[in-house]
Amino acid sequence: MSEYQFVTFRAVDAPLDDKQLAFAERQSSRAEVTRWSLTCEYDYSSFRGDVDGLLRHGYDVYLQYTDYGCREIRLRLPRGLSFAKSVWSKYVDNELLRWNSDAKGSGGILTVCPFHESLDYVWEDEEYLDEVIWIRDRLLKGDLRALYVLWLCAAGDENYDPQELIEPPVPHGIAAIAKHCEELLSFFGLDPLSLLAAGEDLPDAPPERDRNPVDHWLSTLDEQLAKERLRRLLDGDTASEKARLLAEIRDSASPADWPTTNKQRSFDELRQRTVALRELENEKQAREALLKAQRDSEKAKRQRASRLKEMAKAPDKWLAEAARLVDARGTLNYKAAAETLYDLREAIGGTEGDQLARRHAAKLMKKYPSLNHLKAALRKRGLLE
Repeated sequence: MSEYQFVTFRAVDAPLDDKQLAFAERQSSRAEVTRWSLTCEYDYSSFRGDVDGLLRHGYDVYLQYTDYGCREIRLRLPRGLSFAKSVWSKYVDNELLRWNSDAKGSGGILTVCPFHESLDYVWEDEEYLDEVIWIRDRLLKGDLRALYVLWLCAAGDENYDPQELIEPPVPHGIAAIAKHCEELLSFFGLDPLSLLAAGEDLPDAPPERDRNPVDHWLSTLDEQLAKERLRRLLDGDTASEKARLLAEIRDSASPADWPTTNKQRSFDELRQRTVALRELENEKQAREALLKAQRDSEKAKRQRASRLKEMAKAPDKWLAEAARLVDARGTLNYKAAAETLYDLREAIGGTEGDQLARRHAAKLMKKYPSLNHLKAALRKRGLLE
């Protein structure tokens, strides 16, 4: 059995410069490398490049999965975590969720790599990457909910007792971001309803969290500064300058403490509540599916009744349609022709309808005596002896 591994890096803030690109190209002879991405796949082998080195030389996001259960993401945060250490240390324990600081400066790399014996195979890596990039963006903006999501992804590690693993403080408004994290949670073997379970009975996120930081930043610029930044954007590398400006905007914001509620639940309790919510959701979906099936059935009955009325008005038209279907050949056409004659018999009704349908079925078999699939379809509908 093969041991498949998929590895990908993405540059988010800015494309790699020439020096960074040269470093990336040296990491693997099998990788597809651009200024925005590095991707490679392996069977019976693995990526031996410098993952953290690539993240410190231009790339911002790393994702890896294997078909034997390994899942890992790493996020490069060039200015560190946007929270006081007294806050982020409740989520980042350097075992489940690890933070590796740069040798210089405030930046570092945040890693999620829980152990699983096995997980379902994944297919569309772009869906997972999109959500990982979204989580990184929320972290840079000081959204504590993103840090909780990463803790939750790491908490499924099978080396830890879920009854002894205690949930950190739950940020208010956590349930509101569930739709942005469904694929990421599934990537780590978690039910997407986990965030709804976590956020039950909690207040919404503070409304000021949704304010556009660009508006605040623009209000701080005088005319000279605005002209200087516009000139750099127009004269320089557009993507790099835009990335630099976005970083400046993020740095200009001073996120306030995010409100939380400390429920002191075990991870096992959270999982049990998630299972209960999943059962309720499954029951809801089953009810909705039943109602839809009933509506579809009623609609089909109305459509068939209308069709039968049309058939009764012009039987020759439908006899010709049955003949056309048979002439076109094919098992599906034979079944459709038999269905047409069956409906025509019902539309006309009584002995007259039965004799007309049987007579035409016999005529078709006389014309095409070797079409056994046609014969079977007509017999199934009771139109041949």
